[in-house]
Amino acid sequence: MKGPKEKGILPLGEKKLISIAEPYLFLLPALIIFGLFLYYPFLRTIFLSTFLTNKNGQPKIFVAFTENDNYLTLFKDPSFWASVVVTFKFVFFVAFGGLLVGLTSSLLTEKKHFGSGFSAAVYAMPIAIASAAASMAFKMILHPTNGLLNQLMGTQINFTGDSRYALASVVGLTIWLTSGINFIFISAGLRNVPGELYDSASVDGAGYWRKVFSVTIPSISPTLFFQVIINVIGAFQSFSQIKLLTEGGPGDATNVMVWSIYKDAFRNFRFGAAAARSVILFIIVLIITIIQFRFEKRGVNY
Repeated sequence: MKGPKEKGILPLGEKKLISIAEPYLFLLPALIIFGLFLYYPFLRTIFLSTFLTNKNGQPKIFVAFTENDNYLTLFKDPSFWASVVVTFKFVFFVAFGGLLVGLTSSLLTEKKHFGSGFSAAVYAMPIAIASAAASMAFKMILHPTNGLLNQLMGTQINFTGDSRYALASVVGLTIWLTSGINFIFISAGLRNVPGELYDSASVDGAGYWRKVFSVTIPSISPTLFFQVIINVIGAFQSFSQIKLLTEGGPGDATNVMVWSIYKDAFRNFRFGAAAARSVILFIIVLIITIIQFRFEKRGVNY
């Protein structure tokens, strides 16, 4: 007579063990990929931030909690704090500028009319353009002598080489690049606003702008909240446009933290200092994200 295992019937204990292990087996491929390409580099960065390294990035001298500590050295460096200030300016204008452009373009195409489909495609187009390609195009547009913008205005302004205009130029390009994803998500949010709310507002005598501020924006506040978080995180990570347009200059006018990390690591070969900057940037983004979620319930209506 065949036993339970020979008949294909597993004992209760083995079934329970398999049911417990099965979800983790499905998660294992994803955990391996995340471990190799996310968790290990992050832990490696923290490890490197406590060392002085050679030009190949190999840790040589442990300097944590000493006078040569990478973090203490950064905190004593005025240029580090200047880059923090520039980064916060850049992030603020990009995050809310991209949101405003996305919201405006979404409202313009909310109602169906002749050409609205083409307009929507144009507003969404930046999402399909690589930041490096857009940066090269803007570099030609902003050229001090032959650039399209100077030709139209009849001026010879060095937009990317003058500290008065450099940050604004990079911010403008980044806002345009982020406007596409903002437009797509906000447009999707607008389609889910119940028409009955607009009808009720019309009965109460509300005009267009009253409807926008009293009905539309509160109704899509979860989408706007999500986009602010995405915009902030994306702005902190902006790099291509800085490298191709200004390289952090002139002076420190566009020296955001990501560019400082790149410059420390791949130009000055100070990988320990670059790792310390990376850890500080991570902490800043984490704190800002936590603060945003803390204020979620005050400004978001579900």
